Amino acid sequence: MQKAANQILVVDDDPAINAILTLILEDQGYFVTSALSIQEAKHHVLMNKFAIALLDLGLPPNEHTPEQGFNLLNWIRNNQSHCHIIVLTGQTDTAYEAIKLGAFDYLSKPIDEADIIKSIQRANLFYQQNQKMKQAGLHALRLQTELGDGVKHIRNQAEEQIIRQLLQDYDFNVHEVARKLGLKRENIYYLIKKYNLERQCHHDDT
Repeated sequence: MQKAANQILVVDDDPAINAILTLILEDQGYFVTSALSIQEAKHHVLMNKFAIALLDLGLPPNEHTPEQGFNLLNWIRNNQSHCHIIVLTGQTDTAYEAIKLGAFDYLSKPIDEADIIKSIQRANLFYQQNQKMKQAGLHALRLQTELGDGVKHIRNQAEEQIIRQLLQDYDFNVHEVARKLGLKRENIYYLIKKYNLERQCHHDDT
């Protein structure tokens, strides 16, 4: 098996869309494996480890319903629990159901290139933080939320945990956190204010 870092699985039965998604991600420096069917996707999952899977929910033989996509989502999670799955869908209720089943994020069709890159970056960062915490003997980051709170709340909580963890890792150095995330410092200050994050001061006894 290959190492999971920067490894992405793209599952879409439309050859043109699959090729476009692959090119976009390869241009960002990711190593992409594409699958045009459920069988191909399962084969690749058994042969390699992936940090992220980009999964179209409408797959044959019932490409007009999300059931095949849901089944594959569950199968991937059962075989690679560390893999962060981003689903592609045109229906909000379908996206919400995918989140309940364990998807990390969703992208609404038609899909914008900037949205793809942003979602992949978030998933990859979340994956890296989880791996780092595991190596340190800590529990992986988990989203503690009620499903009824909605997808936006889940996304915000993931974002907050990532920002909080990086600020802690870099001793609240906003410049370093911004560089790590590829954002402007103004964006980091906005997130600090948004989530009311404060630097934890440690006082040594003398």
